[in-house]
Amino acid sequence: MKNEALVEFIKEKYYEQKILTEYELQLTKIVELENKFTKDFSKDKWREYFNLDIAVGELHSIEIEQIIEFVIYFLKT
Repeated sequence: MKNEALVEFIKEKYYEQKILTEYELQLTKIVELENKFTKDFSKDKWREYFNLDIAVGELHSIEIEQIIEFVIYFLKT
């Protein structure tokens, strides 16, 4: 990544921002659906689900970094 320090700075400042109501409502909806979906999971299924959740989180993090890199590139050109 060419602009690692800038990307980290932008991510840090973004996470300091107030959460939008729309985001909060969607997060609440997801948590409710997840709780309903996982309520009968065994210990092994929970482990599998947790690993899946970690992998999705890592993918999301990569996506955010790519978006920031794109914006930086776009603004420079």
